Amino acid sequence: MNMAIRKAGMALLASVIVLTAAACSGNGGNAANEGGSTGAPGASPTEESGKTLDISWIGQGARGKIEDNNKVQQAIESKFNVKLSNLKVDVNNKEQRNLMLASGELPDVAYMDDPVKLYNDAVTRSVPRAMIEKYAPNYAKMLDSESTGWKVNRIEGKDGEYYALTGYKEEWDNLIWGQVYRLDWLEKLGIAPKGELVQVGDADGLERIFYSKEAFTLDEEQAIFEKFVHDDPDGNGKKDTYGLLLNNSNANWALNSEAGAFGFGWDYNLADANGNVVDYAISDNYKSFLSYIASLYRKGYIDPEFTTLNLAKSWEKFAAGKYGVAQVQVQAAGLLPFTFNRPPGNLIQKDPNAKFLFTPPPIGADGQQGSAAYRQVDGFGYAMVVKKDVSDEKLARILQIFDYINFDKEGLMLSQFGDEGTDYTWEGEPYESAVVPTETTQGEKDGIGYYNLSIQHGNVADYFSNAGVKKLTQLLFGTDEGKAMAYRPYRWDYFNETDYAEMNATYAAQLKTITDEFLFKSITGEVDVNAGWDAYVKNWRDSGGDKILAELEKAPKVTDLRK
Repeated sequence: MNMAIRKAGMALLASVIVLTAAACSGNGGNAANEGGSTGAPGASPTEESGKTLDISWIGQGARGKIEDNNKVQQAIESKFNVKLSNLKVDVNNKEQRNLMLASGELPDVAYMDDPVKLYNDAVTRSVPRAMIEKYAPNYAKMLDSESTGWKVNRIEGKDGEYYALTGYKEEWDNLIWGQVYRLDWLEKLGIAPKGELVQVGDADGLERIFYSKEAFTLDEEQAIFEKFVHDDPDGNGKKDTYGLLLNNSNANWALNSEAGAFGFGWDYNLADANGNVVDYAISDNYKSFLSYIASLYRKGYIDPEFTTLNLAKSWEKFAAGKYGVAQVQVQAAGLLPFTFNRPPGNLIQKDPNAKFLFTPPPIGADGQQGSAAYRQVDGFGYAMVVKKDVSDEKLARILQIFDYINFDKEGLMLSQFGDEGTDYTWEGEPYESAVVPTETTQGEKDGIGYYNLSIQHGNVADYFSNAGVKKLTQLLFGTDEGKAMAYRPYRWDYFNETDYAEMNATYAAQLKTITDEFLFKSITGEVDVNAGWDAYVKNWRDSGGDKILAELEKAPKVTDLRK
């Protein structure tokens, strides 16, 4: 498989999945794993689909490019006696989602954020467990196999009723971030990597990515930054290279692993010295972290232009060879096609001499190491909601379709990847290796990836993981050791037992503004961290932060939820 073919697959995989999964454990099984099909008693389309129903639908892979009467749509309509209406909305675009809601155009079933708020606002209806078990038996089987399965999105006070259908990936229950370094620069400057280097692959750019299980300490990393900035690693005779990639809009995509060296997960709460819940953004850990990052900026290790660079622009500058270090996902280190627009794949494609060292997150002074887990508690995440006026009759048909496209072998492969030979081939053994999109696939235009929710349970995750990601998963990112490095909140209202969701909806935007402003002013030196800290914390607490923390004190500890 050459690089051109891998690059051609980027559009499809980007629409199918936002974060691609590493290999899953296979517990519980499902119809797609076992080569079976849906069809528990009472669930057969031929028995339940007496009349044609009109159903509007928008799935997690929607990016506004779908064409009506596409081949996936035709297959679903024929099998389930329905007429589907597709919305040309990019579900990754918050403005488009909000406009869809404000205009009353929410479809019958939709991938949406904040299912609790939508239900409380009487925009959506509940989904009964009894209907899930009858009409989506393979989805029910997956929920049975996970200890929290039937607890997620459960409506308090309504026995057996759920806010939404929930996605699942085992990678969300593990470490997903690591640190990547320009290995060619390290070699040129005489800096030896730590530990044994493992070549991630032998072709398609993977032969230029090496993994070491031994991470650098923050002090060792600073010494690397110093040389990357001052010793002309690109050999152009100019002082125009920097250490750590940073941007002005997505700090969690740049600083998560650095934060882990200070003992907290980005965006997550933690326990203070007295055992009380405290938000990361007003914790002593965060204060120390801010002082450290500000020191990197003062020393010139961080690009002074970062304040003008959004995430995409910072990635472009990495591809131009200006940064020597970046936080990256394991999927990016494994060069999955949907990551070719970001480090390190964007430079691997551009510079045939670029080589990279991928390691776990850096280690702090107290031995702390890790990054925030993608999900707060386990592998469940994302949601598909059902509109308020959907009848039970229509919901039954929706659940049948949902089960078919997410679990049935035939339905899953068609809806997620298209037709074998035309839209995809296999990297290795069918159903035991990665799906490789062809150069001619039309992706979302043909409905591929449009209708699904992100569910990768059992060996289905293998379809989304190339050989490089699988190797990294086996080495750390899919192991118990990797899971132990993933930071989680101290307390979390996972099952909607408090008013946290309501408080968060009210105050989160204002608190983010306060946090972001202090973050960037601290880094650039406009505000001294120590001098401005108390006023910043008071402002945060007075702006709704204390109300949110009070609700979290009522929530269970995540360690108890994971038992």
